[in-house]
Amino acid sequence: MSTSASTPRRRGPRRSLTREALVDAALDLLDEAGWAGFSLRAVGNRLGVDPNTLYTYVADRAALEREVAERVLAETDPAALEDVATPWRDRVLRYAGRLRATLLRHPGAARLLTTAPMDGPTALLIGERLMDALAEAGLDADDAARASYALMVQVLGAVLLEVAETDGRHPLPSEPERIAARRAGFDTVDAGAWPRTAAASATMAAWISGEQFTWSLDRLLDGLVPCS
Repeated sequence: MSTSASTPRRRGPRRSLTREALVDAALDLLDEAGWAGFSLRAVGNRLGVDPNTLYTYVADRAALEREVAERVLAETDPAALEDVATPWRDRVLRYAGRLRATLLRHPGAARLLTTAPMDGPTALLIGERLMDALAEAGLDADDAARASYALMVQVLGAVLLEVAETDGRHPLPSEPERIAARRAGFDTVDAGAWPRTAAASATMAAWISGEQFTWSLDRLLDGLVPCS
């Protein structure tokens, strides 16, 4: 039986209530109900406890969001950025692809990474190793910091635009299905009024693809480190 984003299933306490179990439940809820269905009350309902009980384990919603963001980031394998035997550019592209893939598995958490405090140890590790890679590319400390921000904006922005065209719940339709739906939407474009849009509709339909994602990152890295 399916469950809408506004009415997530109520589940009894399947496990001992710990911080880890709380984060598990919060991420499960995001996967099932999407961002629109996420709240402390809904998490409490999922665990079968009064929402006020959650404050024993987290100070507030922001603290829970930080914990969930850390859990999601841990799934991206940040160690991929530490493999100094791999050229810096390959490390950055590989990690960016893993981050995208992880967020598409947890589409409800994609928005979370733009609202939650990104100051946990995993988030800091990723930022540090990304700046390491950019310093290896020849950027000074300030430019490496600016470039790392530009890269994260590109990655998160691209994923958010992908997720925005869905209900934000796991599992998303496959990439080919989502591209086909976008392509069908362009069929109504008046080629006489919008000739460039009509001519480029197949390319524009694939803006949400992995190919476009890599293309954008490649061009951004070319601009950040022209001699790479």
